[in-house]
Amino acid sequence: MTQNWDVVIAGGGVIGAAVARELSRYELNVALLEANSDLALGTSGANSGIVHAGYDALPGTLMAELNVAGNAMYPELCKKLEIPFEPIGSLVLAFDDEDVETIHKLYDRGLTNGVPKMRILSAEEVKAMEPNVTETVKGALFAETAGVVSPYEATIAFAENAAENGVSFFLSHPVTAVEKTDDGFKVEAGGETFCCKLLINCCGVHAHELSQMAGGEAFPVTGRKGEYILYDKNYGGYVHHVLFQPPSKMGKGVLVTQTAEGNMLVGPSSVDVDDIDDTATTQDGLDGVLATARRTCPQLPGAGAITTFAGMRAVIGEDFIIQYSEMVEGLLQTAGICSPGLTAAPAIAKKVAGLVGEKLTLKEKASWKDTRDGIPPFNKLGWEARQALIEKDPAYARMVCRCETVTEGQIVKALHSPIPVYTIDGVKRRCRAGMGRCQGSFCTPRVMEIIARESGIPFEEVSKNGPDAKLITGYLKGGAEA
Repeated sequence: MTQNWDVVIAGGGVIGAAVARELSRYELNVALLEANSDLALGTSGANSGIVHAGYDALPGTLMAELNVAGNAMYPELCKKLEIPFEPIGSLVLAFDDEDVETIHKLYDRGLTNGVPKMRILSAEEVKAMEPNVTETVKGALFAETAGVVSPYEATIAFAENAAENGVSFFLSHPVTAVEKTDDGFKVEAGGETFCCKLLINCCGVHAHELSQMAGGEAFPVTGRKGEYILYDKNYGGYVHHVLFQPPSKMGKGVLVTQTAEGNMLVGPSSVDVDDIDDTATTQDGLDGVLATARRTCPQLPGAGAITTFAGMRAVIGEDFIIQYSEMVEGLLQTAGICSPGLTAAPAIAKKVAGLVGEKLTLKEKASWKDTRDGIPPFNKLGWEARQALIEKDPAYARMVCRCETVTEGQIVKALHSPIPVYTIDGVKRRCRAGMGRCQGSFCTPRVMEIIARESGIPFEEVSKNGPDAKLITGYLKGGAEA
């Protein structure tokens, strides 16, 4: 089957989803292709979730420009799209005199980059704000505009808003071939053919593969792996801001922070690896994360962790690559989008839309909708709001996930969203069923029952995150009715 499009976006991470949303405001025929069974399964689903203030990036780079611009966009975007976001601010801690010099240099760089609301704190001010930091702290750079966001929920929100505005999403559609044509490109993905005028490369750690497949640049990609420890919500108040150590050439270092959902997160490590798909955690890596984090908070507990995970970042040079290929007409590259890519995503999307406008006529839709009706966060609602939901739909009275206070009504809404995904992890990313202390030990069978009922998929065919991850291998006796 051959389909014709103005623009095809390859990659369903936060960059691809944000670009899709931005292009959805124009009268364009846009498709997004994602290799995996869901959005945000790469770098966008396994990172720190920090909305960086922008003092770290080198002045004059795209990283600096788009970080600061993206940071300014997040508060309003998160309100409109109902994305969990907490503007808690960040501290870069100084542990010795050399670190004090570093935070002053970061402050000056932030001023050059146009970062507002920064100041240098004394040791006493830091301890008053963060009682659990080391007693030997000498000061900190406080950036008030930093915050924390749910990275996978941001990706999904951008994508769902794009879908509501007419963008078509094709999950489980890995790109297998790209042919340059007189009119643009012929893209083979998921057994279908997509003909387009422009092809936008948003493939993250695999951006170099898509580029070369299309005849473009051979980016020298380095995979940088980061391991994390996520704590129970009982530890969410252990720190009150994003706590950074002074940055190094390998990144912003191991942080200790609240998450947007109220947990505590520690990490990441930073190790360059050969296998860009290696997201396995290791005992040595996690031990190193905890030991390094204890430089920030010496009494940081070893107990209380509910899960660990690892993410992969694509490092290509010293700056983002956002430009048309010099080798292939119509191939728009976004590559090397490591930190602060999540922060910069909405600003990157606007820049990409401007580049699209150099090739195609952009006419704004009169009907473009810039808001999204998200899934109600039942655990954050008061009793009156909960009762109002229950009166409209009794399914909101049936609790499914006790750890995260997720109801059947929320799960059903997730399964009937603009981009429905009928997997256990798909539900988890959309409404947090299974994200809590027991990590789905209690609620998984009930979630599977609801997925089966709402989708028509047989119970035994419901998977964790795709066809190769089924939990049920068969029935013990009597068949399905036993």
